[in-house]
Amino acid sequence: MYTFELPSGTEVELREMTGAEEELLTNQRLIRTGDAVNQVLKNCIVRLGDNDEPSMKDVLDLLSGDRLFILVKLRQVSLGDEVELELVCPNAACRATNHVAVDLEDLEVTPYGPEREFSFELPGSKRTVRFGYLDGHKEKRLAALKEPSISSAMLIRIIDIDGKPPNKKLMAEMSMRDRSALRQEMLRVDAGIDTTVETECDSCGARIRTRLEAEPGFLFPGVRL
Repeated sequence: MYTFELPSGTEVELREMTGAEEELLTNQRLIRTGDAVNQVLKNCIVRLGDNDEPSMKDVLDLLSGDRLFILVKLRQVSLGDEVELELVCPNAACRATNHVAVDLEDLEVTPYGPEREFSFELPGSKRTVRFGYLDGHKEKRLAALKEPSISSAMLIRIIDIDGKPPNKKLMAEMSMRDRSALRQEMLRVDAGIDTTVETECDSCGARIRTRLEAEPGFLFPGVRL
């Protein structure tokens, strides 16, 4: 078993992934709904704090930064620290394949502070927005949307705007200035593990940017999906 401290400060004990988890992570239906990752976390978390029998609700209660941290650690204990990626250049005139190696031990981890709700005054309208972090429940709701958008990802984190429940109309009418400022504030307070990968194409120099968990090589080294 392997023990780690989550970005939120809670201790977690994990077991390695097995073929059962690989089957879950290659099930396209479960991946689309988000149930694949949730079940893998449920299977592999042996202990969460003082809880020796974490339930699916406990898994969904976890903040998103903790959930991604666990997924990275599961990859490390199951397959090793080094991830080899094959990143295709986004330049349509190039499309060269670039080989990039990432050491998971080098990923930056930002701990969560004690706050779980935040208040922010929009610079344009001067309205006050209260919002919180993403967690497994919110991730599941986002995955269930037919067409998730930037607005829906922001809306799902908002508790209220000037004390009133948020809705799609309010988000649509919010100025770009206010939306951008709110989005930046949400990013500023977020915590967890940074899985961003940035490099330049070896052939043309174009910028390549992705996230580790979005690449097949993260969980399936040497396998073309």
